[in-house]
Amino acid sequence: MTEPTIVCPNCKTEIKLTESLSTLWTATSSGFEQGFASENTDIAKHAIL
Repeated sequence: MTEPTIVCPNCKTEIKLTESLSTLWTATSSGFEQGFASENTDIAKHAIL
């Protein structure tokens, strides 16, 4: 069974869909983690103790 692929419209390279989804997931989750860490730091700075 072959894996589904997408083709880059610019360079015409075939990319395995599972590989591209994995890369997207890693980049997205990394960005969310950094954003949450930043928000938590901001909240902690403004918290009334």
